[in-house]
Amino acid sequence: MGRPQPQSFKVTKDKMAIYVLGAGGHAKVVISSILAAGQEVIGLFDDDPQKAGAHVLNVPVLGPIAKARDLPSASGVIAIGDNRLRVKLSQEFSEWEWIVVVHPRAYVASSAVLGPGTVVLAGAVIQPGARLGAHVIVNTGATVDHDCYVGNFAHIAPGVNLGGCVWVGDGVLVGIGAAVIPGVRIGAWSVVGAGAAVIRDVAPGSTVVGVPARPLQKRGRHE
Repeated sequence: MGRPQPQSFKVTKDKMAIYVLGAGGHAKVVISSILAAGQEVIGLFDDDPQKAGAHVLNVPVLGPIAKARDLPSASGVIAIGDNRLRVKLSQEFSEWEWIVVVHPRAYVASSAVLGPGTVVLAGAVIQPGARLGAHVIVNTGATVDHDCYVGNFAHIAPGVNLGGCVWVGDGVLVGIGAAVIPGVRIGAWSVVGAGAAVIRDVAPGSTVVGVPARPLQKRGRHE
């Protein structure tokens, strides 16, 4: 992936017309961050039929995600934790302007780069020289230290700590409370289990767990 283009989410006197894809628990946190930044969410779209006509933080659910296609040039964000689903929706709604959401109580260094659609939630820290791709989630209280790279559609879960110069590939999930020592590379579409301590590189598409983190062993048929 090339260097992500810098984006900004600025509070202005003029309200932006922001729509959110998703109306679940993660969406609630993203909406809260947008509201805390002084902006307004016009409406939500979600495929759960039980949410039709409901409200999340006083924001109405306008219907299924397919209905959002009636807004071909909208500004919004995908507030869905599933990394692969964010890929799919970003492609389906490629004409949308994807905003960057940064909670006012997060810290983002001025030299950090955040790609479109990325969200940085309350208490998170993004240090100098860090580069985040498109539609990345840096969840509550997570830290991304200096000169890290986080690829498109990755999810850095609550309480994760990435040391300096860590490289995280596209679509990676780093689970709650995991820690990664400086300089480690985590291959694309891999999973780091909750609470893991990653001290060596992780192969693409693999799952690692434990302290120190090791590849998850698949059980045999008769175990």
